[in-house]
Amino acid sequence: MSKSIDTAVSFVHKVKKWMSFIVLVLMTIIVSIAIVELGIILYLDIFDATDDVLFLEIDELFKIFGFFFIILIGFELVETVEMYFKENVIHAEVVLLVAVIAVSRKVILLDLEKYDPLAIIGLGVIILALGGCYWFIKQSYKVKSV
Repeated sequence: MSKSIDTAVSFVHKVKKWMSFIVLVLMTIIVSIAIVELGIILYLDIFDATDDVLFLEIDELFKIFGFFFIILIGFELVETVEMYFKENVIHAEVVLLVAVIAVSRKVILLDLEKYDPLAIIGLGVIILALGGCYWFIKQSYKVKSV
């Protein structure tokens, strides 16, 4: 009975490795496509013949920065899956970094006039909580290395 359980667990681990690999490949493809799309958007916005301004306007910059942050989140997600694929462990530091980047994107693109003040306070609390968690994780690494 023990041998069949070991065989089943081994099979599940192999399937998980393959699923992680497939997710890694798909995430890499998605991030690559997003980078190409960002390049196209940037090119079209800069060389827009109907626009009499040579440089980008504020709304175009916000759109491009938002896209840029989405790509950064994609990079971090690829790194998370890659670490899981290599070490079979999800690192909390990387997951928190993805969350910090996502919240940063939200803050940068935030239109203060559209949101209730309580929602903005809630976003501030989230930022403080994520920063505190990240600090605690970094402190735990320092303690381990000493």
